[in-house]
Amino acid sequence: MAFSKPVDPLESLGRGHVRSVWEVMEAMSILMSRRNEGLPLNLPQVTLFLRSGREVTGILREYGEFRQGRGVLLNTSSRDGSRGDSTDVTFVPDGVIEALTLHDVTVLDTPAKSMPESSPLHLRRQLPAMADKLSTTWGIPVTAEFGPGTDLEQASTVQALAWLIERTGEVVSGLAAASDFDPVLQQKGLKLRLSVGDTFHVRLQGDTLDLITSRHPAAWPLDRELKLAVTDALA
Repeated sequence: MAFSKPVDPLESLGRGHVRSVWEVMEAMSILMSRRNEGLPLNLPQVTLFLRSGREVTGILREYGEFRQGRGVLLNTSSRDGSRGDSTDVTFVPDGVIEALTLHDVTVLDTPAKSMPESSPLHLRRQLPAMADKLSTTWGIPVTAEFGPGTDLEQASTVQALAWLIERTGEVVSGLAAASDFDPVLQQKGLKLRLSVGDTFHVRLQGDTLDLITSRHPAAWPLDRELKLAVTDALA
């Protein structure tokens, strides 16, 4: 059994066909909600161009229906014009927006500074520690390795795997008891194989559970997605 959950927002932000201003705002709103759920995301600033000729620049907080009608909430710069942490919130109605610009969309390709930088050496220590934790909590032998062709010299690969290892150890360890496993797995044990690809994907092949995370931080698995994917694959 396999689980795959492509992240649609990335298709609207420079990696697919953008059809409208509103599609981009909806995509940004989804990305903000993923950041609020725990992903270490850098989000690009957006400038909205209004029918009045004015411009509003900030970080898109939410797009949807509000008491005032449909529109967008922006975290805008403070009144002194600084581009640091935004403290003001601005509501812009849907009907007054003509166009928008996303600034430096490439920030989506690197995790936020809230996530500590990892290294190949740290990953090689972290991986067996995670497997030992799962062995203890699941009650079956668990080993872990990186997938074939994994290049630990690429910073994006290292950070993606660091996130996957950490969340697997924290979130997945309490999912199942030994009695829930196939008798063959209880006897032989389970091998985890972690790698980086285009999208987040989990599948079980024999005694090997493949966990493939996206190279894009916006598509790294949230805790709930990781739980669901592993539960589905082991069912």
